[in-house]
Amino acid sequence: MTQEAEIVSAVAAREGSRVDFEILTDILVRSCGWHGVELGRFPDNKTAVDITEWCGANCQHGWERHGARFVFKDQGDAVNFALRWL
Repeated sequence: MTQEAEIVSAVAAREGSRVDFEILTDILVRSCGWHGVELGRFPDNKTAVDITEWCGANCQHGWERHGARFVFKDQGDAVNFALRWL
């Protein structure tokens, strides 16, 4: 496989993952009562890691993230997240 083909394949896989997550989160939010929060771009990778660690330590119920899009099973977790990170 050429380098160009590898790049195209990697981008396609990443984009497919993003689209899959958007579809899943729309289902969770619209049909299952989950709560979505979208952040702007992270200033750096450390911030993304800090946010993910914060969620692991502070969210009492289920949560998922892809990039800057987060969904929370519990409204309280979503509110606390928004108060901390927005």
